[in-house]
Amino acid sequence: MAGRLGGVAGAGKRAKARPNVTRERILAESARVFNRRGYDATTLDDIARALGVTKAALYYYVENKEDVLYQCHTKALDLATDAVQTALAQTPAPDEQLRIVFRRYIEGMTDQLAGAVVLLYEGALSPALNRRILDRRDAYERMLRGIVEDGIARGIFVPCDSKLVVFAILGALNWIPRWYDAAGPRAATDIATSFAEFFVRGLSTNPSSTTLLRP
Repeated sequence: MAGRLGGVAGAGKRAKARPNVTRERILAESARVFNRRGYDATTLDDIARALGVTKAALYYYVENKEDVLYQCHTKALDLATDAVQTALAQTPAPDEQLRIVFRRYIEGMTDQLAGAVVLLYEGALSPALNRRILDRRDAYERMLRGIVEDGIARGIFVPCDSKLVVFAILGALNWIPRWYDAAGPRAATDIATSFAEFFVRGLSTNPSSTTLLRP
């Protein structure tokens, strides 16, 4: 798609773009609006108002609403994949790998992306773009299942259906943007650490006594 964020088209326009409008801001605000209003009910005008700019300013960075949705998914998957790759590089222990994955992903979602995770609405993307996102999502899920299965094989995790476990965990993680409030009483790092420990403890054959967040 020629006008995709950060793509070739629009490069000549970028010099004229407003300095306070960045790719990250567009994605974060777009995801919040999509999650709040629903993809079909959201327009580029809604996104522009959330950013405090004109719709014309958005066209320096995006081609259309589908472009924005695609980039929201791409950015979130970049973050998720990087979290797994970082975890695998840092430690061979499956339980520690999962802690790193969940902490990095949650912190990135809440801080770096400000919750820029949005549901993949059926029919919202063209078949080709939808397939790209689904293929990347499936690859990410397979990486997580691999960590869980390694932990089961080594006796670190209890025997379980790794596919169902990963689906359950991702469902909880991807719901965070619906309720997370940067101005709330819990810092993103605290939430990330607590969630990571909760999930790993639930899988562990020898649960730790680490204290989770208290009310």
